[in-house]
Amino acid sequence: MIFIILILCVFSKFDNTSTFTMKNILLLTDFSENAQNAIEYALEFFKGGKYQFFLLNVHKVSNYTTGDLMASSSNASVYDSIIKNPKAALTKMKDVFLKKYSNEKYSFETVCDYDSFLSAVNQIINLKNIDLVVMGTNGATGAKEVIFGSNTLNVIRNVDCPVLIIPQDYEYIKPTTILFVTEYDEVFIEKSLKPLVHVISKFNANLDILALEKEKPISKLSKNKKNEIITFFKDIKHGFYSIHNIPADIAINCFVQLKEVSLVAKIINKESFFKRLISGSTTDEITYNSTIPLLIMHP
Repeated sequence: MIFIILILCVFSKFDNTSTFTMKNILLLTDFSENAQNAIEYALEFFKGGKYQFFLLNVHKVSNYTTGDLMASSSNASVYDSIIKNPKAALTKMKDVFLKKYSNEKYSFETVCDYDSFLSAVNQIINLKNIDLVVMGTNGATGAKEVIFGSNTLNVIRNVDCPVLIIPQDYEYIKPTTILFVTEYDEVFIEKSLKPLVHVISKFNANLDILALEKEKPISKLSKNKKNEIITFFKDIKHGFYSIHNIPADIAINCFVQLKEVSLVAKIINKESFFKRLISGSTTDEITYNSTIPLLIMHP
C-alpha cells in the first residue's frame, strides 16, 4: 500500500497539468457587438464539454446621471432605475443561448453587479472558482491591429486568472495551430501552462513554440531553458523556433501570418513582456498588432 501511494505521489508531481480541467467560465459583457462576438466565440470554443458559464455585466452609479433617475417614475426604486434593465438583458441573453446550445451540456448564471469593474470581476472569480475569463478587446479593430481598452488592460494586469481575449469581428475557427510565445530570460513555470495544455488536448492542436532572445549566440542559460521547454512538451506535437533581437510584436505578427496560427498563448510576467508586445498609450488603450485570439496566463 505504501509503495502504491509513493508511485501516485511521484506521478502527480510530474504530470500535474493532466488533472486540470476548465469548468467555470466567466463571460464579460457590456452588451456591445464586440462583447457579444467574444461570448459566441467562447460558446463555440467549448462545444462538446460540460461547462458552467457566468454572464457578468458591471454597472457603476456614475454611469447614470441624476436626470436618468429623475426620469424614472416616482415610485421606482434605485434597483429599478439602475439594475433592472441590464438584468433583464442578461436573462434574455441566457435564454437565447440555452435554446441555441440546447444539445450542449451548458448551464448559465447571470450576474449584474453594482460595483467597480475590477472589483466585480475579482469577486466573482473568487466566489465561483472561475477557471477562465473570456472578453472582447474592449476597443475598435483595424486591418492590422487590435485596440485593448481600459477594461481589457485592467483584467490582464490585475486579475489573477487566465484570460482569453477575442478581437472584434473574429469569427470562430477551430484552433488547429497554437503559438506559445516565451522568452529565454523569463522563469519557466509549468503550472501556469495548464490552460494551454488543456486547450491543446481538447482540440488535438499542433503547437509552435516561439522563443524570443535578445542576443545571439544563445547563452548556456538559454539552452537549458530550451531543453526545459522541450521536455515539458515532449508528449505534444510541436515545433520550436528562436528569434533573436526582433521586437516581440513584429516577431509574433510575422509568425502568425506565415504559420496560419489560430491562437496565441503567453505567460505574462507583470508588465515586462506586455510593454514590448504592445505600443501606444499605457493608460486607456493599447494597440496589439494581431487579430488573433490571445490566451493570457499568469505565473
